[in-house]
Amino acid sequence: MAYENVRQDFLACSEGRTPSRMPVFALTNEFHQVQAGVTHREARLDVAKAVACQVDAVRKYDEDWAVIFPDDYIEFEPMGLAMRDSESEPTMPVAYLPFTRETLRRLRIPDAQKEMRLPIHLEMLRRLKDALGDRVLVMGRVAAPFSALALVYGIEELMVGTITQVELIRDNLKFFIDHQIAFGRAQLEAGADLLWVGDCCASSKFCSLRCCCEFAFDAAAEVCSALRALGGLLIYHAGDSAPAYLARQIRLPVHAVNVGEGCRLADVKKALDPRVCLMGNFDPLVLRDGTPENVAQAAAEMIRENLPGGRYLFNTGESVMSNSPAANVAALLDAAKRLGRGGRA
Repeated sequence: MAYENVRQDFLACSEGRTPSRMPVFALTNEFHQVQAGVTHREARLDVAKAVACQVDAVRKYDEDWAVIFPDDYIEFEPMGLAMRDSESEPTMPVAYLPFTRETLRRLRIPDAQKEMRLPIHLEMLRRLKDALGDRVLVMGRVAAPFSALALVYGIEELMVGTITQVELIRDNLKFFIDHQIAFGRAQLEAGADLLWVGDCCASSKFCSLRCCCEFAFDAAAEVCSALRALGGLLIYHAGDSAPAYLARQIRLPVHAVNVGEGCRLADVKKALDPRVCLMGNFDPLVLRDGTPENVAQAAAEMIRENLPGGRYLFNTGESVMSNSPAANVAALLDAAKRLGRGGRA
């Protein structure tokens, strides 16, 4: 099950050094939940079941990380968001907060040890670290500040606000920089090795590059710089495949940028010559709809194209769909492990 040098190898890949072997990841969190019969409510609230699900998945599939990521709202609920409590779906707001100056004045950074689901999330990370030790990377998550505004106020208010209420956007970003640093610090102190920095609103799917440069990237950089200084390993993910956006994302102070589908990762690496690690890009549709042989072949092709040049880690571009065949997921991870051993394809 996994191996002791995974952190050192993650850093080697990030820094362009030769690892003892390439760490292998896949965004399988929801897939593992379904396989284990864990409901979304249990993934949010039942520490024992959520942790057992991830420990069993690491042992079964030999993944190099274990992920606690029930939904995007753990740190935002204490702000007064009314949430839907569904057994079968991730929690979502019933209504967003009003995007006003008065709302911002009322916002405060919650106590992660006491408020709502925050201590539950931290306890999951502690128990996962206790169970798996240093043989895997335990991953938590933060939202980058720009995307945090969409989660709290709604994406329409965010996008319109970048045009009509620029100062309110900027003042909110200042608050959410501190807010997300505090949440990230609490997770690192609880045992997380790695933090997934989600910023899907700062992508070509949602707004212009000018808008991202004006509002998103500098705020994300402040959060990442602070959490990196605390010892956290950081992966930035906007789900993008547009070269101009990726060219800006690879300048962030992170260890890796996860690339979405819709491009050939080898072409991106060649064009950008990144100083950070690129990862992701494997299409979950191939994983859901292919055969084990198709999946293994596609994984092998991606690794052979990208591993020899360094600064590469294997991962899916987006989440593995919960209805993906288990045989395909096993074939994906097995092929990636076999080709990644020894740090070469």
